[in-house]
Amino acid sequence: SRIEPPRVGDANGRFLPGLKHFDWRIIFRPRTLIYFAAWAAIGLGLVTALTLRERLQLNVQHDRNPVYVTLKDGSIRNGYTVKLLNMVPEPRTITLSLEGLPGATMHVPDLGLDTVRSVDVPVEPDLLRQIKVFVSQPGDKVEDGKTGFDFVARDPGSDEADSYDAVFEAPEGR
Repeated sequence: SRIEPPRVGDANGRFLPGLKHFDWRIIFRPRTLIYFAAWAAIGLGLVTALTLRERLQLNVQHDRNPVYVTLKDGSIRNGYTVKLLNMVPEPRTITLSLEGLPGATMHVPDLGLDTVRSVDVPVEPDLLRQIKVFVSQPGDKVEDGKTGFDFVARDPGSDEADSYDAVFEAPEGR
């Protein structure tokens, strides 16, 4: 069983069509190129989203029941659940502070702190830290209804920050 060149090739030395095993044009068809471009765009989008994501995130949830409490000194207190998300692989101390809401202070029972405008919260690497925060405002400075203010989380080591627009609620027509 000898190979005879005239039976496997043409006059130009190429294989006859029935004997050809592989053709590069099969891979580089338009449909294949469109699929490759689509998957490459999806991959690039995912990598971009991963590199541009925030590494410090703040979420706040206002207590719903009761919405506010009137304290014996006449001040109004609202409760919040604050969640600090540290998305870096090292422990950080995040400074949580209030902006706006004149005269308001925080009481943070989880950290044993009372009447502060800012608090340093240690957060473990790649974890969420949830703390309970009570915000009180003196009765003479409270506005009726809802008042907007900000919780601000800042990492002093990296200057990363995030803020949350919160609402302080007080009784109407006091």
